[in-house]
Amino acid sequence: VAMGQGQSEIALSKLRESAQSGHWLCLKNLHLVTIWLPLLEKALNSLQPHEEFRLWLTAEPHPKFTPILLQSSLKITYEAPAGIKKNLQRTYDSWSPELIARGNNVNKGQSLFVLAWFHAVVQERRTYIPQGWSKFYEFSLADLKAGADILDRLYSNSELKWNTIHGLFENAIYGGRVDNVWDGRVLTAYLELFFNNEVIAGKRPAATHLAPNINIPTTVNYQDYTQLISSLPDDDEPVYFGLPANIERSWQRIASSQVIRSRTNPNTSFSASVRGRIPSQSFHPVRTLHSHYCSSEGS
Repeated sequence: VAMGQGQSEIALSKLRESAQSGHWLCLKNLHLVTIWLPLLEKALNSLQPHEEFRLWLTAEPHPKFTPILLQSSLKITYEAPAGIKKNLQRTYDSWSPELIARGNNVNKGQSLFVLAWFHAVVQERRTYIPQGWSKFYEFSLADLKAGADILDRLYSNSELKWNTIHGLFENAIYGGRVDNVWDGRVLTAYLELFFNNEVIAGKRPAATHLAPNINIPTTVNYQDYTQLISSLPDDDEPVYFGLPANIERSWQRIASSQVIRSRTNPNTSFSASVRGRIPSQSFHPVRTLHSHYCSSEGS
């Protein structure tokens, strides 16, 4: 049952039926109905379930998700592997060869690859907050799917105009999630940099590349694109994002500082979970090393 407006009673009815018969039930997107979760807890406590009954719950992280329900559940967290290469592989795993080859249009096949690259860049750029984006934006597979559908329809029905793509992606799809002026300018710059006749040149040699040493195939062969993706390095290069070469070092410093704070600040949830098990003096060498590193960087 996909939770949302009008699904609460249906979910409770299915819950009682499944618990009695020993079936499995999955309630999806519980982060959309956090107000309803206490009723779900009450219903669960009143059940006398069949021994084979299982209840699966799916949700995105939400600050108001009831902790009691979390504590009484076995939790599985899925986090996609980081990196542009892995991101592109996930995209092409979700696309069929028919989508790329439909219409036998090389420009369309190249546009889809550029869309996949653009999607990967805006997602993986979130690693470098605040230099990459000012905050974490929820660019999702829904945005990618909407973009692919738009490209497929435009290439099927009319001559594609890049201004149309720029406007739809900037105002209706990806840009709809961005609420910072400077981040909006970055997004616009990416769209103008990637979606143009110099990058997407069809069977002609491209005048501009997406990134160094990346030549977009001039075919509609699905395998050609997946082979290109497989040849990419596993670790992202800052040039892929238009960021300076030392951005990785800056990110490592920020990440290490966050880890150390989570272990030294008694008010953090992590410290609370281990309080009493690990003496605070155990982290003294780590804090000393971190302070020395920061002071040497500043000098």
